[in-house]
Amino acid sequence: MDLDELKKYARERYIPIMLDDTRELLYKVVYECQPKRILEIGTAIGYSGIVMLSASPSATLNTVELSESSAFLARGNFNKWGMSERVNIFVGDAREIVPQLTGNYDFVFLDGPKGQYEAFFPYLTELLVVGGTLVCDNVLYKGLVEHVPENKRHKHITVARNMRAFLDDITTNKRYETKLYRIGDGVTVSVKKF
Repeated sequence: MDLDELKKYARERYIPIMLDDTRELLYKVVYECQPKRILEIGTAIGYSGIVMLSASPSATLNTVELSESSAFLARGNFNKWGMSERVNIFVGDAREIVPQLTGNYDFVFLDGPKGQYEAFFPYLTELLVVGGTLVCDNVLYKGLVEHVPENKRHKHITVARNMRAFLDDITTNKRYETKLYRIGDGVTVSVKKF
């Protein structure tokens, strides 16, 4: 199975996966960093995990997924790609799992519940080594972070406000050097300085 097949499978079933330009950026950043330990929040069917492990062949991945059925599909996909020995999937609510994680990571990919990025940020900062990279997807949240129209449902407004707080925090945080990429649904790449 190649990535195009996996992408087709996801799109046909309305399973959200990253857009092509985001995938290319993620692959490039991981390839340049060559991390050994990767943490991912939001496994889905394993698409982004496969991208990251392909870019860094000596890396291992700990990934958190809420949905048991998605985690099951992800396990199968990691297995098809010959990567299952390098992956550990935590099934459950990231809001409960992330605060309990221990150890250090040199790369973190945040693509989980959009309204929770700000809540995860302090925990991820502690888990990430100095010089490590934090990549966050969907930070512009359907364009709503920069402009919230009045006719949007309350849920979207709340998520957009939470994401705006996170985006403000990560782009001004002195512990990080952050670049915002206006591709896909918005991606930040942040390197932890201290």
